[in-house]
Amino acid sequence: MANSDSQSGISVYPRLPVPQARSEPRSPPPPQRQELTGRAARADRRIIMMVAAAGVAGGTGAWFLQPAISPDTRISVAARRASDAEQVASAQKDRADALEKSFEAAAKAKRDVEARLALAEVAETELAHKTAAEATQHTLAEVVQGKLRVATEAAADSITIEGAEVHLRISDRVLFKPSDDALTDRGKQVLTKVAAALKELPDQRVWVQGHTDEQSLVPPRAPAPPPMPVKKAGKLAQVAPVVPVVRFPTSWELSAARALSVVHYFQEVAKLEPGRLAALAFGPYAPVSKKDKALNRRLEIVVASRPPPAR
Repeated sequence: MANSDSQSGISVYPRLPVPQARSEPRSPPPPQRQELTGRAARADRRIIMMVAAAGVAGGTGAWFLQPAISPDTRISVAARRASDAEQVASAQKDRADALEKSFEAAAKAKRDVEARLALAEVAETELAHKTAAEATQHTLAEVVQGKLRVATEAAADSITIEGAEVHLRISDRVLFKPSDDALTDRGKQVLTKVAAALKELPDQRVWVQGHTDEQSLVPPRAPAPPPMPVKKAGKLAQVAPVVPVVRFPTSWELSAARALSVVHYFQEVAKLEPGRLAALAFGPYAPVSKKDKALNRRLEIVVASRPPPAR
């Protein structure tokens, strides 16, 4: 028991009496000794109870912590399933990416096909228009061919359709004098009828082409004889020979002159519009036959649709 009479305020247990050794039997401890022994016993019991409680708590905690401490097959199964799910998700993502790329490629291919289809449709439309225009031009060329055939009767060597053009070929013997660009009477009659037919075709242009060869010009004459002495007032005088004038040095100049003669006749006599006319000289450089050279010496009138006016 604490001494309540201590002035220091510190509890002091009373001094225990030291037992004296003696031979007689031990007497029971005094009441104060018995009180201390009871306290120790109670403390021991508390310690034992605390140890027991700690053991129970440890066992309970170990039971609860067992899944975290010892391996659990469910965790490994769940981890494996999660890994499998990840792989499946990755494979699905790869497939989705591949499908997206495939879709983009298909969309691009579709756009390319649509673009080519649009170009093909435009080309088809243009081709259809061109075909229709060619058919119209061919029909018109047939009309021109028929009119020229009636106008020339048997004077023309040929009247052919070449593309959108009509080619009227007339022999040089019908239209011109030999080695000259002057029109014959028969040539004037033929050209008058041709001009009448062309007046009915005001939308057609007229190209007059002159064609010659090496035989279109008369062979050069023999050299002139030397001048003869002439007696004049008792003296001999030299008289110079007459030198013929050469109008066409080559057949090319002759072909140009003949084409211009026909153009002038159409303009001045037949009164065709000058804007429709053109003269071209080919000389001997556009033959139509190697065997029959007479066919190469010709005048060719080409009739074709006029181009649209310049804007």
